[in-house]
Amino acid sequence: WTQSGWRVLTARGTTTGGVAEGGAFPETDVPDITEVTATIKEVVTPWDLTTRAEFLAEADDGVKGLAAFLRREQAEAHSYYIDAMLMQDGDTLAGNNFESLDRVCTNDAAAQLSGWDADDDDIYDIDRDTGSWHHATVSYDNSADRALTLAMMDTLVQGALENGVNYDDLIFLTGHDTLQDIKQLLQATNNSTWRYDLGPMGQGSKNGVSAETGMNLDSRVGYYDSIPIFVSQHVPQDTISRVYLLDMAHLKMRMAAPTTYVSNEDLGVLQKLAKEHAFITAGELIATKFNTQGQIRDLQ
Repeated sequence: WTQSGWRVLTARGTTTGGVAEGGAFPETDVPDITEVTATIKEVVTPWDLTTRAEFLAEADDGVKGLAAFLRREQAEAHSYYIDAMLMQDGDTLAGNNFESLDRVCTNDAAAQLSGWDADDDDIYDIDRDTGSWHHATVSYDNSADRALTLAMMDTLVQGALENGVNYDDLIFLTGHDTLQDIKQLLQATNNSTWRYDLGPMGQGSKNGVSAETGMNLDSRVGYYDSIPIFVSQHVPQDTISRVYLLDMAHLKMRMAAPTTYVSNEDLGVLQKLAKEHAFITAGELIATKFNTQGQIRDLQ
């Protein structure tokens, strides 16, 4: 975490034109620049362990190594719930939680037609009721959910490209259910240009996401139009999970403090027969460009 604010170029300068021989320069103009601010969020997973439970854990019918067991399980829970925060439906305000990708990847028109309250789509200190530079591309149908098509995915990618994204910075993110639909659509094309695979590989890194070394099941589960597809069980659903297109060059989990384990095991200080522990992560989801992000929602 190096800064709590940044500047966004929201419009190009408009004065560019031919000048007659010996003529004066046109009126000067500069790009429009807006300052955006965000604050650090601190997410905590706490637990305690009574001295009695710790003693009994070593008995014949206890969970051996209870303290280590709880630390391991709470570490998994900490990352699980952070993932859930990042994938929260945008009409649920973040509050003290991390911001959600759904709110990053929306615009005012889609939010209103999806029944969100007036300011639910606002993010950081940006009022999305005014201007358009902060609008993501959203494919939606507020009347009824519809089947996913490859044309929808193509349109989403086209919009990001027209807004200046670097092709290699894109990833898709969706849920396991929608992934099955994408597989069937790709298989139905019978076209080698599009591929879906789970081939074994060593550690790979693509668009800012690294795979686990030596695992046959890579973190990415396939590609569409050479853009890797990732999955999360927490992706918001309408009838089935939405599809996000993320520009990873302008989307960061900016950290003030990486996940840290803290504990207080001094019973004299605590003045109770229990030891206290917690995992703490401090930072925020930061989007520095919105019109290269997007989503397809209202799917069945």
